[in-house]
Amino acid sequence: MMTDFDADLDLKLERLIRATPETIWRCWTEPDLFAQWYVPKPVEVVEVNNDLKPGGRSSPTMKLPDGTVFPGEGCFLLIEPMRRIVITDALTVGFRPAATPFMTADITLTPADGGTLYAAHVMHPDAEARKKHEAMGFKDGWSTALEQLDALVQTL
Repeated sequence: MMTDFDADLDLKLERLIRATPETIWRCWTEPDLFAQWYVPKPVEVVEVNNDLKPGGRSSPTMKLPDGTVFPGEGCFLLIEPMRRIVITDALTVGFRPAATPFMTADITLTPADGGTLYAAHVMHPDAEARKKHEAMGFKDGWSTALEQLDALVQTL
């Protein structure tokens, strides 16, 4: 079941990626590939601990250009191979509640002419969190990551 889009609480982004859902799936499930596209450069993913199963750990560790290390910690809620990933930072591994939930992202991969429609529906607990995410550069950051994903899949 998908949650309806709520403009007060949610952000969304869609992009046609010039690859099959299977190829994009590899970029989510193979740590070396995931690290190449997941965050906009010059930020780097320096460690990937993702266990793509419901309740599995989502933990990409990022390094900012100034050397600051930023560990991400979340949980996969739903996995439909080659089709859908639902991930959140509201929970950690094993569905344990997190102290400061910020978002849940519902990523869908839909075959389309010329590739796959990659859609991200990002839900927040309140309007303030949504505005904060938008101000942090959601559109530019996530768009850049998807451009990197599109470039990467062309090499596979």
